[in-house]
Amino acid sequence: MKKGVSNKSVKTMKLLAIILVVLLLILIAAAQFGGVTFSTVGDYFASAMAKLGTGEGYPYSVNSVEIDDVGLTNSDLVLVYDSNIKVLNSTAKELSNISHDYDYPVISTNSGRILLFDEGAKKFRVQSKTRVLYEKEMDHIILTGEMGKDGSVAIATRADNAESMLTVFNSNREQVFAWKCAKEHIVSCDVSDNGKNYVVAVLGVNNGSVYTKVHIFNKNKTEPVATFEYIDSAIANVKFLSNETIMVMGNNVCEIIKGDEVKEKIDVSVNTTYQLFISDNNSAILVLSKYSSTTQKIIKVYNKSGKELFTQEIDGMVKSVSTDGKYVSVLTGSNVQTFTMKGKPCGSAEVNADAQKVLVSSRNTYVYSSDAITLYSSVGDNKDKD
Repeated sequence: MKKGVSNKSVKTMKLLAIILVVLLLILIAAAQFGGVTFSTVGDYFASAMAKLGTGEGYPYSVNSVEIDDVGLTNSDLVLVYDSNIKVLNSTAKELSNISHDYDYPVISTNSGRILLFDEGAKKFRVQSKTRVLYEKEMDHIILTGEMGKDGSVAIATRADNAESMLTVFNSNREQVFAWKCAKEHIVSCDVSDNGKNYVVAVLGVNNGSVYTKVHIFNKNKTEPVATFEYIDSAIANVKFLSNETIMVMGNNVCEIIKGDEVKEKIDVSVNTTYQLFISDNNSAILVLSKYSSTTQKIIKVYNKSGKELFTQEIDGMVKSVSTDGKYVSVLTGSNVQTFTMKGKPCGSAEVNADAQKVLVSSRNTYVYSSDAITLYSSVGDNKDKD
């Protein structure tokens, strides 16, 4: 007797047919117009195939002792273990599990790509959600690094005959920029969405006083196109909001720079800086300590132009913040609060007191704790699912 085909199998075959048609169209476009490589198409196809089927759902069991970092790439979770990286989708399906041999692995994610570097060592690699794209070994130990939206990578290292050095590689793995800093130590760097502009914060000491300089570069020039100096300040983060707009945050300063001038100075004389988060779509969350309190916080949310969207006071210690450009999630002691980009409360959840990090992707809000990752709805009231 001939067996029938299940509805699930029919759906899977239809999805495969759609993927193959899309792949064929991309290949035709690549041949006619250029700009799409076979590597890119292959990566897209591998990612699409990996997403077929579903996982067992959340909560997803973890042991935080074994995890070095947790992040998002597009809408998928990235878990950095001591010896491997896992990527999970919204159903907890494992899209990939790729080993590494880095002692101190750190990630930077952007637009579906993951930069993994070994802090204090010399190696870094770039991978997609499903495979390693390339790996490089620098001549000197890595201080920090960032992944750009267009696939560019900025890597700060030690250097010969200088204190530190910035090197930028484009999406084709080619070195397109290098700059040596003679006297100061690079503490933060970033690359613009189009891969043409770079920013570094360098820290130095003069006559016993700490100072920081922020240098902005263009890939076609060897010297900075603009430099900003901060006396008695330690800048911790410099991040692009757009190709020409940069947010600068330090222990006693916070500014938004556009081009070669300061667009806005955020008053941090009373409410001091605490945390900065920048999303893949360049929305920013600045967390301030109200009157320098450890338990009273203020969040300020900005768009990629540096325009403030809303301000919200938070009662309690802020452990983590996240935004995807649609929602803003704030993790306090045992609660997650979610807001729209207009500052309207839209969701909440009671979570375990040991929760460490929140990550929001559209209507999915993930909370990472010591033994599990739990998924909540970004909209509406949630009950603890653990």
